[in-house]
Amino acid sequence: MLDVLFYVLPVIVVIAGAFLLYSLFPAAFPAFLHHAHRPNQGVIKRDWVATGRIDFAAQITKIKTNPGDMDQPTEFKLLVEERRIVESIAGNENLEIQWRLATLREAKAVVTQYHKYLSDNSLTKTVPDEIPSLAPTVTTKDNPSHDAPAVKQGAEEDWGKDSWQ
Repeated sequence: MLDVLFYVLPVIVVIAGAFLLYSLFPAAFPAFLHHAHRPNQGVIKRDWVATGRIDFAAQITKIKTNPGDMDQPTEFKLLVEERRIVESIAGNENLEIQWRLATLREAKAVVTQYHKYLSDNSLTKTVPDEIPSLAPTVTTKDNPSHDAPAVKQGAEEDWGKDSWQ
């Protein structure tokens, strides 16, 4: 029994040391030891191409905890779908799909199309052409026009001089 312990204990120490060395310094081991972490690579027959499909992403953790936040403004990210065709080692064609963040050019194209859709279907709201003036109009004896701006007369002229002190 003592002989087995004498031979097994150093083997356990060596295995533990190798595991510790591998976890602390993975770059010290050759690249062929890391092949399990890489996806299978084949021959790319058609590189990534945008499909035209888009989606929005947002953090929904707050919304799930408080459903009242559905109407609160939040940050959205525009996602774009892409696909590519890869031929495997066996000769099979595989379709790979990924979603990525949109570029500024893609985001501008989406917004442009959205605004075009709104204007084509008369869904935009416009600001009225006639903007009311800030000062109310009053008629004075010097200027009887209804379009004249408000003018202070007499004792009313010094109405606000000391109000801020």
